[in-house]
Amino acid sequence: MDIRQFWKLIEQARQQAPAPADPEDIAQEVTALLAARPLQEITEVHQAVHQLLADSYQAPLWAAAYLINGGCSDDGFDYFRGWLIMQGREVFEQIQVDPDALADNPTVRDFDDGDELARRLPRLAALYDH
Repeated sequence: MDIRQFWKLIEQARQQAPAPADPEDIAQEVTALLAARPLQEITEVHQAVHQLLADSYQAPLWAAAYLINGGCSDDGFDYFRGWLIMQGREVFEQIQVDPDALADNPTVRDFDDGDELARRLPRLAALYDH
């Protein structure tokens, strides 16, 4: 499986996911799609993900993740880049070139709204309710 086929897999999973903006839903769909594939392809997907994670290990992107999340640990940056991959090829490649373009992403914009954060991530929001 080459990188083009990898991105097709992600797009197929996004189309089948109940909530295409939710990386967990997308990951579940990717898992289901891979379950029917040969071990070699599963290994190639693993390699593609690691290559994309390495390619996106950039200071400007980390700075964007830091601003969006109000901080960003090493692990947090890994999760952020995983989320970015789940957004699909177009978004991933655009953000690689211009991390500031994340400000135009509707999913990212939702997190600056306390009510939206509480609706979508109630346990996380509860940690900050005082």
